[in-house]
Amino acid sequence: MAKRFAFKCTGCGRCCTGKGGVARVNGVEIAAISDYLSMPEESFVKKFVRIVNGGPALRQTEDDSQCVFLDNKKCTIYPVRPTQCRTYPFWPQQLISKYDWQLAAKQCEGIKITATDEKDFVPDDVVLKEMVVHEVHRSGEEMTYDDIHELVSELDPSMLQEFKEDIDAKYTRKILFESDGVLVMDSFLDDLPPTRSLHFTNRLELVQSEVFLSKDGSIDFTKLALDVHKGLCIGLALTTKPDSLRIGLLGAGAGVLPAYLEKNVIGDVHIDAVDPSIAILQAGREYFNLKQSTRLALHTEFGEDFLAKQESSSTDWLIIDVEDGSTSESTLRAPPASFLTSDFLKQVERVLTPTGSVAINAIYSDKDSALKTIQEVMAPHFVEVWVLEMPKNSIVFGLRTPTTFPTLDLSNLSSELARTIEGVFTASHQFYKLQ
Repeated sequence: MAKRFAFKCTGCGRCCTGKGGVARVNGVEIAAISDYLSMPEESFVKKFVRIVNGGPALRQTEDDSQCVFLDNKKCTIYPVRPTQCRTYPFWPQQLISKYDWQLAAKQCEGIKITATDEKDFVPDDVVLKEMVVHEVHRSGEEMTYDDIHELVSELDPSMLQEFKEDIDAKYTRKILFESDGVLVMDSFLDDLPPTRSLHFTNRLELVQSEVFLSKDGSIDFTKLALDVHKGLCIGLALTTKPDSLRIGLLGAGAGVLPAYLEKNVIGDVHIDAVDPSIAILQAGREYFNLKQSTRLALHTEFGEDFLAKQESSSTDWLIIDVEDGSTSESTLRAPPASFLTSDFLKQVERVLTPTGSVAINAIYSDKDSALKTIQEVMAPHFVEVWVLEMPKNSIVFGLRTPTTFPTLDLSNLSSELARTIEGVFTASHQFYKLQ
């Protein structure tokens, strides 16, 4: 946990917005909010409460963009808002390290990373009490914020310190490597599986690579940590695979996905993992157990250059997981514009076998506009174009032969990879045909 925190709420409402937001409530908070709104509790629950991971939470708007009680950047139940809302941003998981506080600042304009004026800093005892209140509420206690805060305020300082030590033990990060451009760290967050992740320091909100760690601290290659990697993998099951499978991956990063595929695609397979960054690939070798083998070749070059050198009909499945590297809020951050030109897609079409396919990770600020653009440029080159919509991105699949979906070809895949692919379709993701 960092030592000093500068914060002053500006009333921007951003903490109440964002897809996938969850504002948890307990029974006494539900009663307090329904009373404030002069609604019967049963009617309130039916209209405004949903169940998330087994517990009650306030509903989001229909488009999942914000809390239903946010109106014109103002909370309409502010006097009785849930404890989770009142303790923000002093949640333990946001105070673990400078990385977490900087990440929180990207979503909250009230957090001041470069503050120097003493009056901008929140007193340490206030931060600690808010953190303890949040954890007590999160543990399931049927109490309001005021009730919990009163109890915490009466605690002996030594008892409060014990609470802090317990919380610190539940939320820890270990920085393994940090340079001007790259950060690698291990994370141990309460009851979540331990992970190792790689981030670009100028875009900390984006997890470039992530793996689960085994109990002994080694990389767990039996599971994928990132939803985007799971989504990309369904490209393996949409068409019939040849006995000898050749995979190309542009944007290998630290090599998490190619290393996973090497170990979980059974039989004759060759994977070409391509990334232009020497530093990223080196981080993969040092911290993610990335190793070249007879089944996995590493290439330090740009994806366009790599494709241009490949023979025609040489690749069965091509993965494109490349972003433009911009920190701006452009409509389409991945793939780069150069990957959506007719010339580039002709190269993709050329290197794919007649039954081959491509899977493209699309990151955007305007989903409809981005997917329309991608569909228009891919249409001349593929028989079918499908899309898997996920909370923060979409995976677009271009197929050179009609898909076998809803029948999935799970041959030559480990049981874990087969379950992963099946799990993508049972999750709340939309999968549909664009053309």
